[in-house]
Amino acid sequence: MGDGYTLVSFRPTWRQAIGRGLWAGVVCALIALAVAFAAPAKLRPAILVAPPLVAAVAGVVAGRRSATEVDEYGIRRTGPALPGVASWRRVVNIRPERRRHRTVVAVYLDSGETLRLPAPYDGLWLARDPFFERRLFMLVHLWETHRDWSVHS
Repeated sequence: MGDGYTLVSFRPTWRQAIGRGLWAGVVCALIALAVAFAAPAKLRPAILVAPPLVAAVAGVVAGRRSATEVDEYGIRRTGPALPGVASWRRVVNIRPERRRHRTVVAVYLDSGETLRLPAPYDGLWLARDPFFERRLFMLVHLWETHRDWSVHS
């Protein structure tokens, strides 16, 4: 993969990235609150403000960096998480799967492995993607267009 041109690229929506950033900021704020009780009074405002803000911004940036790229050779998962590649010949099925309060796209490979894509996904509140079904249909259609219909042994 890599020599072909990208047919489509999916990234989390801005709402989804902001939701991830807010979640990271809240978790960091809770940790900072616990640490602030042990710190001197002068340092408490800095401990309570700076780390959650940095975590929220990092969450938004990391959320937008993860992506799914599709080209004529297959599907590629990119971003801060471990990358994954699936050529069209190895893909057996593409379908939605429920994982931790989200519906994600799962790519099943002929080796028995499952590649879960970072985007598109659909969830609650800020994780909602109004075009999730359309994007899932596009992925399935691209797979059916590029798949190898011969029988593998």
